Amino acid sequence: MHTFFLKLYYFFRRQKAVGFCLLALFIGVNGYFASKITLEEDVTKLIPTGEKQDVLREVLEHTDFSDKLIIAVSSEEKDPEELTRYANQLTDSLHSQIPGYFTKIQGKVPEAGVLEVYDFVYQNLPLFLNEKNYAEIENRLEVDSIKNRLEKSYKNLISPTGFVTKNFIFKDPLSITNLGLEKLRELQVDTNFKIYNNYLITKNEQHLLLFITPKYPSSETKNNQIFIQELDKIISNLNKNPKVNAQYFGGVLYAIANANQIKKDIQITLSIAFSILFLLLIVFYRKFYVPLLLFIPSVLGALLAIGVLYLTKSSVSAISLGIGAILLGISLDYALHILTHFRNNANVKVLYKEVAKPILMSSFTTAIAFLCLLFLKSEALNDLGIFAAVSVVTASVFALLLIPHFYRAPKNPKKIRSNWLDKIASYRFYERKFFVAGVVLLFIGGLFFFNSVRFNEDLSQLNYEPKNIKEVEENIKNISKKAANTTYLVSYGKDIEEALEQNNELYRELQLLKNTNKIENFSSIGGVVLSTQSQNEKIETWRDFWTKTKKEKLKENLLKESAKLGFKQESFNRFYEQLDKDFSGIFLDDYRNVETLYLDDFINRSPGFSTVTSTLSFNEMQPGVLEQLEKKGNVIAIDRKQMNQDFLGNLKNEFNRLILFSVIAVFIVLLFFYRSLLLSLLTLLPIAVTWVIALGLMAIFEIQFNVLNIIISTFIFGLGLDYSIFITNACLKEYETGKKALATYQASILLSVLTTLLGIGALIFAKHPALQSVSIVSVIGVITAMIVAFVFQTKLFQILLFKRRENGHAAFGFRAFFKRNTSKERLYFTQKVLANYRYKSVYKNAKNEFSKQRERFLITSEFIEPGEHVFLQNTYLGLLPLFLFLKNQHASFQVFDSDKENLRISKNSFSASNENLKFQKNIPLQFTGISVFIITKNPEAIIAETLREAIKKNAEKVIILTPDYNSRWLIDHNFEIIYRQNNILVLKRMS
Repeated sequence: MHTFFLKLYYFFRRQKAVGFCLLALFIGVNGYFASKITLEEDVTKLIPTGEKQDVLREVLEHTDFSDKLIIAVSSEEKDPEELTRYANQLTDSLHSQIPGYFTKIQGKVPEAGVLEVYDFVYQNLPLFLNEKNYAEIENRLEVDSIKNRLEKSYKNLISPTGFVTKNFIFKDPLSITNLGLEKLRELQVDTNFKIYNNYLITKNEQHLLLFITPKYPSSETKNNQIFIQELDKIISNLNKNPKVNAQYFGGVLYAIANANQIKKDIQITLSIAFSILFLLLIVFYRKFYVPLLLFIPSVLGALLAIGVLYLTKSSVSAISLGIGAILLGISLDYALHILTHFRNNANVKVLYKEVAKPILMSSFTTAIAFLCLLFLKSEALNDLGIFAAVSVVTASVFALLLIPHFYRAPKNPKKIRSNWLDKIASYRFYERKFFVAGVVLLFIGGLFFFNSVRFNEDLSQLNYEPKNIKEVEENIKNISKKAANTTYLVSYGKDIEEALEQNNELYRELQLLKNTNKIENFSSIGGVVLSTQSQNEKIETWRDFWTKTKKEKLKENLLKESAKLGFKQESFNRFYEQLDKDFSGIFLDDYRNVETLYLDDFINRSPGFSTVTSTLSFNEMQPGVLEQLEKKGNVIAIDRKQMNQDFLGNLKNEFNRLILFSVIAVFIVLLFFYRSLLLSLLTLLPIAVTWVIALGLMAIFEIQFNVLNIIISTFIFGLGLDYSIFITNACLKEYETGKKALATYQASILLSVLTTLLGIGALIFAKHPALQSVSIVSVIGVITAMIVAFVFQTKLFQILLFKRRENGHAAFGFRAFFKRNTSKERLYFTQKVLANYRYKSVYKNAKNEFSKQRERFLITSEFIEPGEHVFLQNTYLGLLPLFLFLKNQHASFQVFDSDKENLRISKNSFSASNENLKFQKNIPLQFTGISVFIITKNPEAIIAETLREAIKKNAEKVIILTPDYNSRWLIDHNFEIIYRQNNILVLKRMS
């Protein structure tokens, strides 16, 4: 694996122009695709899908729940005239100064509005009557009732206001139209208001409410900020009136406050954090360009990821890119690891051999973990998974390719003065009982608490809520008597007819709930806007009620009683025509033409999907009622808290699945790379320990998960996995070579932790709750992952590998539980020999070599007697001396090897701890007591001469395992051949 990158390094070293051209081409192509991508800002794409979630999402897409601004004009005493005067000045100023920032102002009923509504109801009277109304009409048909109504009408006609009421009386002497007008009251939730000078004021006449619909959605903070600034100026000028003042509230204010606070927090915290980070990196690496070099692989990775998303989807969730940008901190680790290793060893060959495999392992396992987001039914999280996976793998490859070219490593790393970070990194935390006991106690404590962490489904708690805006909100809520707290019920269908029919059924259910006091009040067009079927039924009921006999009798009674009061015979002709009228159904546009009904606030028509909205209020929230209404079919509740629970309730379960999938996928990748169950578990187990401790700390400090920081848990999983992989590789390197390697790996991990804490961790000082929650979880997770890796994971390696080697035992392996002492094992000691190489990079080669040579090794062992002292040249990885020692443990072996790497691996085998098996790099000066010499290869001239003199003087037996060695001189010195076969030559000194 490392040889491939080494070859590329040398190629681009020779062909720099080709390398720069390829890099420019990569940036150009992916930059072009990235610039073409469309960003989608729909927050609902973050939510996992499901049957109910899909309906919710579609309802929200097709329903206008615009965040209106509520303006409360107030006076300390009753003064409705001043209130309405102020409201007139305010609306005039808004229309003249900032007409482009709002679509409509509600709260004032036009002069012609009342008559318009009355005429509309009168012209379509049957559509506004119900069974209760017909019972009331039946009572009004009685002679006494007709007489009383006519007398009252007569008094109104001769009063000063008679010219106003005259038309109403002659058109409808029984006031049947007023029964229909009562249905329009159901369009208002609250009865705490009345109309004064055409404005909506409270009954105590101290407050007037206006509702402004902004032109731009809450997310358009730039335009809305201009709107609010201008509105503030207008209201500030009008508030100079000492009698009346106004205040306003709306979701737009929170959106602006949140956007401004996020910008402010990020600018302050990250500017300070990155300044410190740049200074830290420059001091540590002693290079000014290093901080910039670190970010190049991450930027290139992000560029390719966006390009891939464009080619596969053409559009992407802006939310996923925003979160992904935070998570790209992982990709910085790869550059940090390479720089740290290169700083401590300027040899490119050694660099690639040490870091290529762990970096690619880290990137692939992290990418696999992110790709598990594809299992979640959330479009934004799917985008995040692709973006992060492509980014980290690409960043790791570019880090391996670019940094060795651009970073100028110190020529003599030994002359580098160690700093405080080096000193911390060189400390072996696992050797201190205090640290080990602390991690164990944290883990045990975490086991008791980790299940107690709660998932906060209330998205409102992630908002930044300035005190002044919150106070105004509470004031307006008190004025409107909770009118600002509304639960929406949306009836939906594939067309408006289906939606209206469903809404009519919902309307009847709401009436029943109100009559039984299960809800406080409701607002619905179900009694006003009817489906075609309901209209036909209403008209048929009208026809059935007004029989010919009933109309003739009513006309007779009206003429008789009205004549007594002086009414003319033709006075009520229009009323008689109304009774004989052939009514027909009307269309939705006929309803919408009555502007004062504001039906557009209730109805939305879109191709293939239409909605009708109703509202209701409770004294206390009753989820059971909402569930009952939703069971009716094609009705869904849009209560903010309940909606969050419906949207986010599955997110927690989805992430439980994500963790399971991630663990399984990562475990498979680790098995592929390590080819060892134990190493895979030792790498993955710290992640589980980190998770338990982190969750335990969150539970103890009452830190809750939410929709944002639970996604960041993927980031913690990825970082913790990187730390575990690098610690595993550090321990394996020390176990294989005996060379101290942990300090370098711990230094790169410490730098990663510092960059993370200075980046995301700095946001802990932010005032915005969302940024704080992300930061707190990140800080807890990253620090816990580092401590577990430095203490717990290394302690496990010490117990299972290093301590056992020191005690002359093989490293722990699961195979030992299933080992069978077969006759073949007793003959060749295959498992015992290979156990010296288990968990080492040379294991596979050692296994293959031993398989080839074991017969020759077995024959050789038969010529060694107990108590003999044997000298031999080392064979490949020390296989021969290890085997001979295991077969002849009562003999002693002195092994010489001039190959440093070969000798290092041999000396670090657990069998080498036995006093009867000694490996050394120098040829002995004295061969006293050595009686058996084994020559495995043709030695160098100087060594050959030394061996010849030693053999002449001390040898009783010589075993030659190579045909290249000239052995004729041994015959001349009184040695005879006792065995010659399989390229094995054994000579013994004759008496």
